[in-house]
Amino acid sequence: MISELPSFQSSFERLLARAPGPVFPRARALYLQKYPLEAEPQGDFLTFLLEEEIQESPAGALRVRVLALAVVACGQPRFDAVAAAAYLERRWGLRPHDLQEVEGASWFREGGAYGRFGTPAVYERAAPTSLLSSSADPVPPAADPGSGA
Repeated sequence: MISELPSFQSSFERLLARAPGPVFPRARALYLQKYPLEAEPQGDFLTFLLEEEIQESPAGALRVRVLALAVVACGQPRFDAVAAAAYLERRWGLRPHDLQEVEGASWFREGGAYGRFGTPAVYERAAPTSLLSSSADPVPPAADPGSGA
């Protein structure tokens, strides 16, 4: 039985749901450089989130919009744009018109030559809630009996 590969959007959402939050920019950047959208890599290419626009509300709701993605030729010193475009179409159903090699650069930890491209994708997460109280609670929690208050 062959299972269908996850869609681009569901893989993008899975990646960002596991990524460190924007409040930890260094950890987030390292995570996004290390982990591709492909949960189970198949083939000679991997897809990574390269640039993002993050909007966070004061209440903690989060919206992330893709600015650029990277398609990495795994361990290869040269980037083949035709092969990369074919991979993106076969794997994700994407046909980026702006795919271009990033010359003179190798992906994170010499992962291979890579190209960049854009595609519309947005991830949204509602504001976190607390099981103990919420801003809608009419009365603050009772004082701790041992506090002497």
